[in-house]
Amino acid sequence: MITSFMKARRLSAILIVWLGLLNASMVAAQTPRELEWDDLVPADWQPQSLFEEFAGITEIEDGDPIAERMMQRIREVWDQAPLVAELDGKHVRMPGYAVPLDGDAEQVRTFLLVPYFGACIHTPPPPRNQIVLVQMKGQGVPIDDAFGALWITGTLKVEPAETEFGLAGYTLNADKAEVIEF
Repeated sequence: MITSFMKARRLSAILIVWLGLLNASMVAAQTPRELEWDDLVPADWQPQSLFEEFAGITEIEDGDPIAERMMQRIREVWDQAPLVAELDGKHVRMPGYAVPLDGDAEQVRTFLLVPYFGACIHTPPPPRNQIVLVQMKGQGVPIDDAFGALWITGTLKVEPAETEFGLAGYTLNADKAEVIEF
């Protein structure tokens, strides 16, 4: 016969296990998925095949009509680069470099996150699936930190946005920015 004491112990053990599982699921929900830049590109996207008309060109001068057609074609392909819909609404952490868009002398609040230093400042900018518009919550990123490599954490949206430096395929509402130490 099970005594009241044994029932209470069994109930306590079940409650402890249940609370442990609940806590583990809450921690998992709060732990951001760490993304690499390749994660933002659909696996089947092969942009090089879209440039076959220019195969074999090894030298070209600035201002050459072929160069102008190449740049126009690159811009068309990059602006229509496919996005990964499954990432919409995910809590993520990703590395990159900032291209400041909005802030003040102390903080950068809105910026583009790009995979390499200098992207978007030169022509052409990366494809839209390699540009993330970041909107920082709170004060933003200290201006001195904004020009180095950063880890950005927040909620990713598959939401294209036109900016002065290029078309971003994703928007990241960021909670946190950390300097990457090398």
